[in-house]
Amino acid sequence: MDKLVCDECGTSFNCGAPPGKSRCWCMDLPNLRGSFDLAGSCVCPDCMTLGKAKDITKMRKIKKQQRDASALRTKA
Repeated sequence: MDKLVCDECGTSFNCGAPPGKSRCWCMDLPNLRGSFDLAGSCVCPDCMTLGKAKDITKMRKIKKQQRDASALRTKA
């Protein structure tokens, strides 16, 4: 992973796939900036998601836990 500085806000962030993963985090978060092209300059997760990256990640974890719990109930 490369350590970059966000072109938008100046925050340092990691760019690229974390160890053991094949996809970069930016492929898993929605690009809420309609005019931003992902090919070119890099922005941090918060700038890409208009400050909603943590909320999006938290909601995905909750939904995954709900799906996992539901799957366990249907197997029993």
